[in-house]
Amino acid sequence: MNPRRLPLALISLVLFLAGCSSENPSPPEIIISQLPSAQVPAASPTIPVEESISNNLDFTPIYTESSPSVSITPITSPSPTPAPALRRLTTGGCCVDPFWSADGQQLLYIDRPSLEAPAGLWGVSTQGSEPQFITERLGIYSPDMLLRAFPKDGATHIEDLSTGEKWIIPNGGRAVSFSPDKAWLAWTAGQTGPPFNTARRDIWISRVDGSQDRQVFSGIRAGFEGWFPDGRILVSGLVEGPASEQALWALSPDQTQDGQPILVELGRGARIRQARISPNGEWVAYITTFSADPAQDGLWLANSRTGERRRLDAFGGYQWRDDQRLLIVPLDLNQPMHRLLQVEAPSGQVQPLSDPSITPFRIANGDWSVSPDGQMIAFVSADDGNIWLLELPN
Repeated sequence: MNPRRLPLALISLVLFLAGCSSENPSPPEIIISQLPSAQVPAASPTIPVEESISNNLDFTPIYTESSPSVSITPITSPSPTPAPALRRLTTGGCCVDPFWSADGQQLLYIDRPSLEAPAGLWGVSTQGSEPQFITERLGIYSPDMLLRAFPKDGATHIEDLSTGEKWIIPNGGRAVSFSPDKAWLAWTAGQTGPPFNTARRDIWISRVDGSQDRQVFSGIRAGFEGWFPDGRILVSGLVEGPASEQALWALSPDQTQDGQPILVELGRGARIRQARISPNGEWVAYITTFSADPAQDGLWLANSRTGERRRLDAFGGYQWRDDQRLLIVPLDLNQPMHRLLQVEAPSGQVQPLSDPSITPFRIANGDWSVSPDGQMIAFVSADDGNIWLLELPN
């Protein structure tokens, strides 16, 4: 038996973590160590602290043949590409979807490394120490990991891990997203479909204690995409009209006109996915696919205040390194190894950060993330299934 398979009892909780709204009563809180060892195995998607939650925890692999084919403009570097340092952190093909601790000193993941070890959240130091058991309690965490949300008895429960206080959000046990200052929650309610093309959904917010709850946006196929640091939110939905396009909008919950939210459109296309907000909230990156005009498909950057947007020549998996710089792992099905690019958002200037002939690596299923200080990326290797660190050049 493989001790790293996780129990079937976790499936409902993983759906909660994945942002799936549930019209059925949610499962009780799960404490993993209480489950019989015979039931435990299977590395399941872990709980990203902020970014994947705000993007509905989309586990769709980035590097697939179904991804849109977008040519990459050849890039000429004025000097040799620096070689980033590559280090392995784990052994034994430990896990999937690792995420960073708030201080950037650990990579966290769900695991049960042996039959004798507890199943739950484990962590490994970026210095490469032996993995340490963190907690058996799973949930969606606030950015500083001091608040935890979990489903129980058809509601979402919020727990303050520093004081022990708990609050109940009567939202049907739906997944929530903590605001950067952890003062607010957001979630999506309404129809889940089918028919999906006419399913109307609502975006709700409340204080973490459940007070001041209210609907702030409603639309066909509406979805919550993330919090801006200044309290605005990013939402998506179908543009009601003959074109049947999706759009991304920024809005402030406290600013309305004639009772309706004031929307700033940041993107539009046949299908919009993977919207990601820069740390300071100035920029939003997203991809569009399946457009009638192929020139409209690809990776875009939009200014969240003005709505001005730019299509990038490079295309692939992407994460923000800091307020102004976007990291891209280009999609190139003809290359056996991956490489890393950096885009300056204000100018669109692209710079290579790695050379496959010098630093060869392969990321499994788009499973990578950037450290809080932007100095490293962690990824699951497609070669051995372990967590590796790539230390980035400045």
